[in-house]
Amino acid sequence: MLESTERVLEEKPRASSSDDRYKTLFERINAAAFLTSFEGEILEANQRSYEFLGYEGSMLLRLSLFDILSEGTDWAQCKDELAARGCLTFENESICKDGTRIPVEVSISIFRVDGKLVMLVLLWDITERKNQEKRLRESEKKYHGLFEYTTDGIVVLDAHGDIHDVNTRMCEMLDYAKSDFLSKNLFSMNVLTAKSLPVVIQQFEQLLSEKNATSYLTEIKNKRGCVLDAEISSFFLVKKNNEVDNFVLIVRDITARNEAEKKRALAQELLVTLMDSIPNPVYFKDDQNRFLLVNKAQAAYWNMSTAELVGKTDSEVLPREQAEKQSLEDSLVMGSGLAVANKLECIGQEDGLDRWALVTKIPRYNAEGEIIGTMGISRDVTEWKHMEEESARHWGYLQSLMDMLPDAVAFKDMEHRFILVNKAMASRWNTRPEAMVGKTTFDFLSQEQAHIAFENDSKVVSTGAPMLDSLERVTGANGSEQWASVTRVPRLNRDGSIIGSLCIWRDVPKERVPQESQN
Repeated sequence: MLESTERVLEEKPRASSSDDRYKTLFERINAAAFLTSFEGEILEANQRSYEFLGYEGSMLLRLSLFDILSEGTDWAQCKDELAARGCLTFENESICKDGTRIPVEVSISIFRVDGKLVMLVLLWDITERKNQEKRLRESEKKYHGLFEYTTDGIVVLDAHGDIHDVNTRMCEMLDYAKSDFLSKNLFSMNVLTAKSLPVVIQQFEQLLSEKNATSYLTEIKNKRGCVLDAEISSFFLVKKNNEVDNFVLIVRDITARNEAEKKRALAQELLVTLMDSIPNPVYFKDDQNRFLLVNKAQAAYWNMSTAELVGKTDSEVLPREQAEKQSLEDSLVMGSGLAVANKLECIGQEDGLDRWALVTKIPRYNAEGEIIGTMGISRDVTEWKHMEEESARHWGYLQSLMDMLPDAVAFKDMEHRFILVNKAMASRWNTRPEAMVGKTTFDFLSQEQAHIAFENDSKVVSTGAPMLDSLERVTGANGSEQWASVTRVPRLNRDGSIIGSLCIWRDVPKERVPQESQN
């Protein structure tokens, strides 16, 4: 269009001034058009130039190119080029009447009119082109940032495997310089192994046939020959008309991830082995009180498998009241961060028989120190609890039987401390039987009398020989002097070992005590 315009304008001097063809072309050209002197003074302007620059009337005819184009243009150089070539094209900014600046492409051609040099100046609005260029630069910047700073290795290559580009991460991963890759063929480099080579070829074939490729876990080899675990995926870039341009290969080094997974699996295996070797129920819960991990003993407690129990809560395996109690306690442990240690709990069973357990619960923390659940271990003490209850009953029977005896009776341990006394013995010192437990005769008798009792108790437990009807003087709680016939016999456990003594004190009237004993 520009060349046609110039030819028409060159012919203009040979046409009449009223030539409609010249006027039509000058007015209808889709650019701001000016006729100027060689010095830049505007001689004529089309309607488009008025609309483009925002001027009215004949105001443009009082301006020059220097008024409507931004500064910075070397007009002396422009004139030299115009004189040499006859035309010139460059980019600039047009200055509108309101000061707005619009990017334009300036096309200038020169010719003579009536023997004088004149210039045809066309200003083409290139705002959209500039915006597109800006978007392209931003896109390229984003692409470059993504390409260079991603944590995955990226290789761009053609359908023959020739490498066009490679990012820094790929070079770091394989210990190559970028120049080692460029213009090389991927399949001829010692990067793909016998395992990964067919994987990449298969991906290329999938891309060409299906336009989609699957990621594969495989391996690659670095410059030193070390094999790395890798996840490889690919896609292709497309030209116009759906023509394939370049293939993009994305390589992720998963060696560290696989090593971490192996360690995690080993730790999991060791943990499960350890837990299942513990005879006591052990469990881990999340912050919603769901079982995350349980050992066989815990699962067997409710006649379930470990897989069946994982993901459940107490409400799914316990009666409602007990489940609510457990949930509340778990929430308190997580809320306070305080452990519950060896708490005796009664746990109902489906068979209706209660079981007893010593339960310990502690909060679980993540790497940031936040509480994320609980861990618990319990020890079934049902048998011990039943034995304790039975023992308590037997002690009750024994205490009742002893309290019916008129003689003072006391059981002592190897340190001669009272472990069980009857009411008759306690009444001698005006106290209760339970108040004497754990104490010795030194807490109730004078030093002299207590020492005699201590010596006699020691002889019995050291020799195993009973001491029958020994006369001993006793001072009562009211200070009165009394005499007693004391029998001491050793206490034996099931294997026959001496574990203490049994003492029976029977009051003896003073008049029946031989005179020599009283002296």
